[in-house]
Amino acid sequence: MSSKSAPEEIGESKNRLKIAIVGAGIVGATAAIALSDLPNVSVTVFESSPGPQETGAWISLSLMVLDRLINLEEVQRILYRGDHEGTYITRHWRTGQIIATAPSSAHVLDKFKQARTHRVPLHNVLLSNIPEGTIRFNHKVLDHHVTEAGVQLTFRDRPSEAFDLVVAADGLYSKFRRRYTSDKVQYKGAVAYRKVFPESQVAHIKSLHNDSSSWRKDGEVMFLSRLGLEQYGVVAIIRETPEVAAKLHWAKNTGAEGLQRLQRHFATWDPMIGQVLQTMTDIDAYPLDSAPWLEQLVRHDRIAFIGDAAHPTAGAFGVGAALGQGDSWALYRSLQQSYTGDDRNLTLPIGSQTALEKHYNLRRALELYNETRRHFLGRVWRQQGLDSVDAAYIAQAANDEAEWIRRFQDRHKNQLWMTEYDVEAAFVETLASEAHWSKEVDGEDSVTARL
Repeated sequence: MSSKSAPEEIGESKNRLKIAIVGAGIVGATAAIALSDLPNVSVTVFESSPGPQETGAWISLSLMVLDRLINLEEVQRILYRGDHEGTYITRHWRTGQIIATAPSSAHVLDKFKQARTHRVPLHNVLLSNIPEGTIRFNHKVLDHHVTEAGVQLTFRDRPSEAFDLVVAADGLYSKFRRRYTSDKVQYKGAVAYRKVFPESQVAHIKSLHNDSSSWRKDGEVMFLSRLGLEQYGVVAIIRETPEVAAKLHWAKNTGAEGLQRLQRHFATWDPMIGQVLQTMTDIDAYPLDSAPWLEQLVRHDRIAFIGDAAHPTAGAFGVGAALGQGDSWALYRSLQQSYTGDDRNLTLPIGSQTALEKHYNLRRALELYNETRRHFLGRVWRQQGLDSVDAAYIAQAANDEAEWIRRFQDRHKNQLWMTEYDVEAAFVETLASEAHWSKEVDGEDSVTARL
């Protein structure tokens, strides 16, 4: 499965920092690549499924993170940008008229400009860059117990194991998150219908757009795009009652009946949509659930949350994978900075002999990670609320097409602060201001200043 060999041993195995990553999806795989590159660590990924799951549709990428982890050429060959340099094109739901665009910034290099790909080939590229033997499929984590010595993971039908650090990348329904919050995962009122199929299936459609387009109408949206590797993708997000959603299951095929229902729903939209749907035989359903985001991304100086386990986006902004990949990079840099095994960086002294033997100051590392990510993620969370206000304002003009377009264009913003967010720059800034927020200034446990 992997073309990479395991990292060379450094010192005795018992003195290596043992890291467990729970979940081997896009985000867990990204974290495994990054953390395996740290010195004096042993990384194990636990995945409950028997193998890689071939589900999902397309993904928008944060290439600036991936370029630091793997050979970018491996990713570039599976990408699609099309016309407009990968810009998302927003069209009027009925006419197909372009009403908004969201291009990359002019200074962004071509290789880093926004792009789309299918989840499966991206996942395969990531898996191929993880050292052999790192992932243990068919290992379902049932529970965890935190002690002074570390975190004990218990499994279904397997012996328990102890780790120094656990990275929770187990997604929206994270058992780790539920241990620390009473908030429940709830249906958010919409279902995403998704399908990827050979591009040749739509080759006969005249004037099919060579871009990534979205048609929008008051909270509902249809995405159509080529995806690279001669694949084409369809994603429709529509409002559904809880009764309808309860009959659907994540990533399950709805068959011809489900497709016909979708065709009827979009019958009055731009005819281009209907032409694409007519080429299909079925579609998969993904009821969109969500939960409040964690305000603090770490627990007990032993557990770090990344991806949907920390901030379940339910498809918001199309940046779920990118946010998780940013988490992975921030955690990697934080651990790297806290390593005291040689003189590559200056770090604060570590307290316990156990930590000293393993050359990592976990408390400092997780504080750095939390401080690097929580402010930005809080801003993304607040943006969802602002967008809801804007959507309600636009919807009030539903019966006046010209006014609806005017309001949409007035409120539509290119969220470059989010899509081009530089997590490395954020980490460097966090590190520079550490004396003002850290709980471990000059070896003290108290907070001397908090901005």
